[in-house]
Amino acid sequence: GDVVDVEVSALKKQGIDKLLEMIGLQSEILDLKANPDRPAEGTVIEAKLDRGRGPVATVLVQRGTLRVGDSVVVGPAYGRVRAMLDEHGDNVVQADPSRAVLVLGLTAVPGAGDPFLAVSDDRVARQIAEKREARERNAQLAQRRGRKTLEEFMASMEKGETSELLLILKGDVSGSV
Repeated sequence: GDVVDVEVSALKKQGIDKLLEMIGLQSEILDLKANPDRPAEGTVIEAKLDRGRGPVATVLVQRGTLRVGDSVVVGPAYGRVRAMLDEHGDNVVQADPSRAVLVLGLTAVPGAGDPFLAVSDDRVARQIAEKREARERNAQLAQRRGRKTLEEFMASMEKGETSELLLILKGDVSGSV
């Protein structure tokens, strides 16, 4: 099949060289490359509200390079990267593609799986975050409001509360409309 299978034992230290060889082979076959010279993009792995640090997010940089001082939009949150920490808790100046780092300096705690994006300045980051938050708020309001069923509409029409039914017709091509 298409799936590479390598037997590995960390306790016995067996198969590690074979695993690294297979990873290298897969990266050559799939032509996995990332441009480190562009603004960073990626995904939030986890996020939490740290007592001493404020909102922090562990992000996986998928494209570009994330640097300390970059303005970022992370889901509905935004901010300037004050500091980045690696998996050992050491400070990192920049995070290249495929690197996971803990980011400090956000305005709110993003959700796991939210996309993040490095932008040119704080003003742009704030605008994007506000648009995302408004979109999310509108979706929640629409969900809360709910839809009326045909039976509910007919009952309100009999009571005299509603006199007309507004419809939106959607078609894929002008001929079918």
